[in-house]
Amino acid sequence: MSLERVKTLLRRRSEGRPAWLPFLARFWPFILGSGLVSGGLAAIVIGYVGASGTVHVGLQVPYLVSGGLLGLALVVFGSALLILHALNRQARLLERLERRERPAPDPPANGLVVVPAGATSFHRPGCSLVEGKSVRRLKVATAERRGLAPCGLCDPLVSA
Repeated sequence: MSLERVKTLLRRRSEGRPAWLPFLARFWPFILGSGLVSGGLAAIVIGYVGASGTVHVGLQVPYLVSGGLLGLALVVFGSALLILHALNRQARLLERLERRERPAPDPPANGLVVVPAGATSFHRPGCSLVEGKSVRRLKVATAERRGLAPCGLCDPLVSA
């Protein structure tokens, strides 16, 4: 653990907030999902043991309903929370990787931008939205006069 992380945790503790609160805020689907799956499996086992201990079918129904169906519902809901947590975590990691490894597009060469055929926006020459498309080069002023909007991804009007 880095020194900055320790200082942050100590500062949070001194502010009156428990240090485990950020952990709980981020991992609550995992914690709740694990508890629900465990509880559901326990309910299924208890329902099975209760139903297997009776001879009469009429006495087995409450065990099947309370243990079997309730346990199954808890397992399904808990599994959904675990999947939700895993997908959110993967999405955050992927977003962090994309931010770190996204190459900056080339700056407009000599004030020229590229416009794909039939497009309503103009781009920097290295923009990923125009890769593999046939483009024509225009000056920025010409593209704006034609009513073309700047690309929201590569933002050709901002200098690199």
